[in-house]
Amino acid sequence: MTENTLKRIKQYIDLKGIKISAFEREIGMSNGSFASQLKNDKTIGVDKLEKILRIYSDINVEWLLTGTGDMLKLNILNEETAPYTKIDTKNPEEALNYKDLAEARKETIESLKKIILYLETQIAKNNQKKD
Repeated sequence: MTENTLKRIKQYIDLKGIKISAFEREIGMSNGSFASQLKNDKTIGVDKLEKILRIYSDINVEWLLTGTGDMLKLNILNEETAPYTKIDTKNPEEALNYKDLAEARKETIESLKKIILYLETQIAKNNQKKD
């Protein structure tokens, strides 16, 4: 069996010690569906990939989609500077720097662009095979 995106997700889950049932709940999959897809060598939808990348922001997108590179991002933002953390405008010293927030969102957008490009390539290849 060749290594695919689902198997790489499983490697990540195992590395992080995440229970599959908790992972499924987090990304909106029904109970047992991830294990079933993995067992049957199926694929995963773009909506689930997007959720995985939003929730587990330390995953290297290139590794997840292609198997190339390191599993984890080398320069991941820590929890204090991750997007969607507290923004307290009453206390600017503790507020998240808006420049950091914009940069984090830019990284997310770039990751999603890579996913879209990859999926468009896969669709084009599949369409060529059908012709």
